Amino acid sequence: MKWKILIVLLILTVITAGCTEKSQESENSKIAQVSEGVQSGDESGNSEAGAPIDSIVFSRTGAMITLKEEADISQVKISSANNSTESIDIEKTEKQVFAAFDWEPDTQYKFEVITGDGAKSDLEVYAPEKPALKEEYAITLEDVTPGPIDKTSANVEGVTKFSPDSKYLAIGTNGGSLKLIELATGKKVWEKQLVEGIADARIADIEFSEDGKSLIVGEESPDAFIYCFDLNGTEIWKYGAGQDLGSDLDHLPAMKKIKLDSEGNIYVAASRACGYIGEKYKYLGKVYSFDSKGNLRWKFPESESMDSGVTWIDNTPDGKYAVFGTTCFAKADKWKDGTVHVLDGTTGKEYWNYSIPPLEPFFDYSAIWYSTQITPDGANIITMTSDGRAFLFDNSKIMETGVPEVKWETNISTPILVSGVPIYGSSNYAYIINNTLIFSIGSTFSKDKNNDAPIEHPNGNSLFAYDTGGNLLWKWRLDGYAGECALNDRYLVIPIAQNLVTEDRNVHGVYVFDISKSGGSNSKLVQVYNTKGITVAADVSPDGKYIAALEAPARLDDGTVLGEYKVHVLT
Repeated sequence: MKWKILIVLLILTVITAGCTEKSQESENSKIAQVSEGVQSGDESGNSEAGAPIDSIVFSRTGAMITLKEEADISQVKISSANNSTESIDIEKTEKQVFAAFDWEPDTQYKFEVITGDGAKSDLEVYAPEKPALKEEYAITLEDVTPGPIDKTSANVEGVTKFSPDSKYLAIGTNGGSLKLIELATGKKVWEKQLVEGIADARIADIEFSEDGKSLIVGEESPDAFIYCFDLNGTEIWKYGAGQDLGSDLDHLPAMKKIKLDSEGNIYVAASRACGYIGEKYKYLGKVYSFDSKGNLRWKFPESESMDSGVTWIDNTPDGKYAVFGTTCFAKADKWKDGTVHVLDGTTGKEYWNYSIPPLEPFFDYSAIWYSTQITPDGANIITMTSDGRAFLFDNSKIMETGVPEVKWETNISTPILVSGVPIYGSSNYAYIINNTLIFSIGSTFSKDKNNDAPIEHPNGNSLFAYDTGGNLLWKWRLDGYAGECALNDRYLVIPIAQNLVTEDRNVHGVYVFDISKSGGSNSKLVQVYNTKGITVAADVSPDGKYIAALEAPARLDDGTVLGEYKVHVLT
């Protein structure tokens, strides 16, 4: 890692939350922020032999040690009452060293810095309750027209994705620009304008290949191309879904979601909202699979497009299964809305499907948006319908018996009546982290009054975590609209945009949860970084050191614009 990544400010913001989830709700879910996380050298440090330690800053993955003068640092030893380590992996500059280790909150540590000539300096400090989070730099994006803040569907969008080796950040913008950024310096490696001069055309999704040598990019455009680029920006191959889904300038097809398996095979969900045809709002959808060289392996259905939308896809790492759900705003004529489909990932042949009945009398259709997920071992599948219901399917049992059935379901944010008006929290995303099932609930809507809700649903804008048995583990109220979350084996990073009901402008930003921590949601929420504008996308690097938060501007009723269109790179 180059030296610029190691620069840490002496004053950082650390997040502290209430002691219980009850206190969080009673205080309207506000997160107090206090200046902590930085420990300065004092008389307890040994400054006689080596360069004295000036400060120590604790981050998610270790601690940054800053010396008061330059020194040839060769080794760092860290010890506590419960643990002693001879040496720690370090990354260094002349006056700073980053020591990677897992630390415990409120624990006293002794840091010993040893230089090349054997000189030593040490300092004993207490680790803070929560790690620090700071901005390394920001990447300004193109000029955009801000959407109205009272409509999440009109938000300016974008995509961020880290490379597997955590050396690069790819950014796809609302205006169709694709950028590759070198993380260590913040410099642009290259930029391409994939879509230009077409309203509503944009970059829809980005994935790196597992070896990090190529970049897979999907767009929303008349052609709806999926591209493969190498790290020099050279186009290797592309394929357009527009030839299957059709197109007009008001209703563009899109490569909505891209996933890869461990062999480099690619799975893509493609969809097109066609608008009203007669009295029905129509969708078209199709699923594709390509090998790493761009050869089409299969498409589903083979000879037609579904008359339901497909906005999400998932697969097992070994490529054995591919799963997706269908969506629509009305009953589909042939390919049923609200249906979970499970395919053979190698051939595209369907193993089974299950159509979730609508939640009457409030809805006469079912819609599955961004939520169908399968556990890495292929044993369980989860999904949500937009009316606030969550479902789990035992895929292993269904494959044995041949009988598709729901293992368990729960009502999270289904409609309730408020002064005779039915309101519900719209289901957004579902995630699986180490057998923890996390469901993200979005904004509150009503079937009456043009979807405007008089108050917020009690479970709107919230996270709910369950085990595979359907037991609630923890929950958290987000206080804003959660976009697609980023995750690795430990962290869940959530971009937060506007709250349509409370109109609280202070909740925008990224929220970082450490799922490995024991206890409830208060202990798992470790960091928050607030933005002036709405935060519409985020990612966390595979090594856990970096977070990218994409801020977008939004227009208030009086014409005032909040925020800018840029990406914050955080450590």
